[in-house]
Amino acid sequence: MNKKIKRLGILIAVFMVVVSVMACSPASGSSPTPTPTPTALVVEITTPTPVPDRCDGLSGELELQVLVGPADAVGLEPVAVGNIPFTVTSDGAGNIVEGSGPVSYQDVLEKEWGTYSVEMDLEVVVSGECVGEAAGGELNLVIEMSGEQMVEVRAEGFQGDYPWAGSHELNLNFPIEEGASAQGEGWAVILHVNE
Repeated sequence: MNKKIKRLGILIAVFMVVVSVMACSPASGSSPTPTPTPTALVVEITTPTPVPDRCDGLSGELELQVLVGPADAVGLEPVAVGNIPFTVTSDGAGNIVEGSGPVSYQDVLEKEWGTYSVEMDLEVVVSGECVGEAAGGELNLVIEMSGEQMVEVRAEGFQGDYPWAGSHELNLNFPIEEGASAQGEGWAVILHVNE
């Protein structure tokens, strides 16, 4: 009898396994419910594109116009014009502006009474800093002018020489734009940028 109970217990256990397997499997003709497959999350790491600095490799010239007072007094061309080249270089801490050049003037008025001549020679040194941005930037400049001038008047029975020597300094700020300008009494500076 013990063996019959054991067999009956085994049959009942097998029957229970079969029933539970059938309950879990889908019925014929019905489609199985898909199990969602996890999708891999792709993270793109983008490095920002560096913003170009307007100061990098910037060069150009400053058109310097200086009023020559004694020339204007007698009707000669009143303005001396010089073009001072400059470049911008990076020294790691900033963008340094450097440049230099001459401004020269010579004109003579000849009349029946004699001559009136004006000669001026200036040496101009440009220094400063360029502060760049993608959309613009600024040049902060110091323009140092030093030189001499000679006015000579020659007339019947008269000879006059009027020398002058000196220096002058301008502190100017320009947006980095072609044609940006600054002016004051007796001078004007126009920025020309090499693109």
